[in-house]
Amino acid sequence: MKASAFVFLLISGLPVAAHAQANSTQAELLRRGELTGSRPSARPQTQSSFPVARRATPASDPVQQHFLNSDVNLAQTSASQLPDLYERFIATTRDERRTWNYAQWDAAGQVLSRLNQRYEQVRTDLPFEERLRIRSFQGEFHTLRGARDVKEKLD
Repeated sequence: MKASAFVFLLISGLPVAAHAQANSTQAELLRRGELTGSRPSARPQTQSSFPVARRATPASDPVQQHFLNSDVNLAQTSASQLPDLYERFIATTRDERRTWNYAQWDAAGQVLSRLNQRYEQVRTDLPFEERLRIRSFQGEFHTLRGARDVKEKLD
């Protein structure tokens, strides 16, 4: 009787625990700049509020140049240029992901974070279809990264 009551309490608490974990994961992605919302933030965003792993001039970063296949300064990129940059980024990721190690995934994550920072600043200037397309590219990157982690755990 006591064991069944314990199991019932344990099972009844699972949805609450799952909800709390999902919220903390989303909050963590938002904090790191790897997930951007679909609504503009109520508070003004400043450049210092975004985490930056290193202070390199965006237009001279060779890693960023590699992932975007061009030398662009993301701080000066217009909203209309972002969908193309995201598409180049995800194309490079698709082509090279099978040979990447953790450091290369982290480098790709940093470039995505920079793209997301600029997207946050100009997303209200984009039509809905382009915002949806960008969100799809963001999701695809995280799916590919997660699949890599699962594959390595299975091997």
